[in-house]
Amino acid sequence: MPERPSHPLVSVVVPVLNEQDCVAELTRRVRDAIASTGSRHEILFVDDGSRDATPLRIHELRTEDESIRMIRFTRSFGHQAALLAGLRFAKGDAVVSMDGDLQHPPEMLPVLIEAWRKGADVVHTVRRTPEAQRRTLKHRTSELFYSVINSLGAVSVLPGGADFRLLDRRAVDALNELPEHFVFLRGLVPWLGFPDERIEYDVADRFAGSSKYDLQRMLRLALDGIVSFSIVPLRIITMLGFALTLLGIAYGIFAVGAHLLGNVQTGWTSLIVLVLVFGGMQLLSLGIVAEYVGRTYEEVKHRPRYVIDRIEGIEWR
Repeated sequence: MPERPSHPLVSVVVPVLNEQDCVAELTRRVRDAIASTGSRHEILFVDDGSRDATPLRIHELRTEDESIRMIRFTRSFGHQAALLAGLRFAKGDAVVSMDGDLQHPPEMLPVLIEAWRKGADVVHTVRRTPEAQRRTLKHRTSELFYSVINSLGAVSVLPGGADFRLLDRRAVDALNELPEHFVFLRGLVPWLGFPDERIEYDVADRFAGSSKYDLQRMLRLALDGIVSFSIVPLRIITMLGFALTLLGIAYGIFAVGAHLLGNVQTGWTSLIVLVLVFGGMQLLSLGIVAEYVGRTYEEVKHRPRYVIDRIEGIEWR
């Protein structure tokens, strides 16, 4: 088992987007939770282009607590980019990432730290889902996504997992070395292969404000996860093309045989249906290929994942 420091520095990375009413309460509860562990701490807020008073609230908190840091983007680059920025600048022996709306309860921090002290380099959290929520559309689509990505991908993505986790310093350093632009941390962290542990927790109610993760953002994240970790969709296109070719040859032989026997085949409806089906399959196949080509195009440009407007409390450059 790796030796852990007796008084470790724990970095808490918190991406925020328009969370002006949450940051003060989150700071208080994080401080109280970590104080009970005998650890030192820093709270690193990553502002993903907020348009409210979130940066001002964090700046005010910094005047009272020097352990608070802030990274502010020039615009919104997304939740995953904000997490990566926090991991890049976090200095802790252990780094915890959590959302800023307090649905990830800070009171779980001592449990995560204890699991890390016992030897886990990665401590995942898994949501407990009440029976009533299991019947909601959001939960069902989430289950479908995890089922699909685990059947297609090269790594196992934890169902019910979230970006609420603890990472040891060496896991953070390994993540920071990955150069890819499109990032799906729920897949990348298991891909690293470090010893891990899973801890269940109950999702708390949002403290204030409304969710920033709309349907479009969730679909984009799901698509990034599937395309980033699997080429099975491309192989399905190949197999589909092969199967349709065999079907076409078989039907051609049937049509020639019927013609030689004097049984002339007619049926405009059948022809139109076949054209529409095959045309739809071709467009769908082109769309899948286009997703991979588009991501390759974005990767080879080597643009940064985010652009920083300003940093407070961190040595930069």
